[in-house]
Order: sequence, then C-alpha cells, then structure tokens
Amino acid sequence: MDDTILLTKEAAKLLKVSQGFVRGLIRDGKLRAYKEGRRGGYRILRGDVDRYIQMRLGNAEHERRGSE
Repeated sequence: MDDTILLTKEAAKLLKVSQGFVRGLIRDGKLRAYKEGRRGGYRILRGDVDRYIQMRLGNAEHERRGSE
C-alpha cells in the first residue's frame, strides 16, 4: 500500500475531478481521509485514492456486464 500523503488538491488532480468533488467523496464516506489541525485541510493516503479508483472500476465493470 502506498502511504504517501496527499492534499485534497493533489487527490483531485489524480482523479481528474474538482477539489469540491473530493471533499464530497470524503463527506459521503467514499474516500477515507483525516483532517490536519483545526483549520487544516484533509490529508488522504495515496493507497486510499487507489482503492477508490479500483472500487469505481469494479462498479463500472459490473454495470457493463449487467447491460449485456
């Protein structure tokens, strides 16, 4: 597992989505993260971003098979 720590901005760039979308994933419990300090932003492990991608790929594959 990759334990590189990413900021919201970096995770958004990897996922090719907005920072707001990443924060929504975190709030919805779809992407694990922790808050750094009282006013700090989220910190996300690269491995958790990779897991999210794999989960989405698995869901897409399942949906594709269901439509055949």
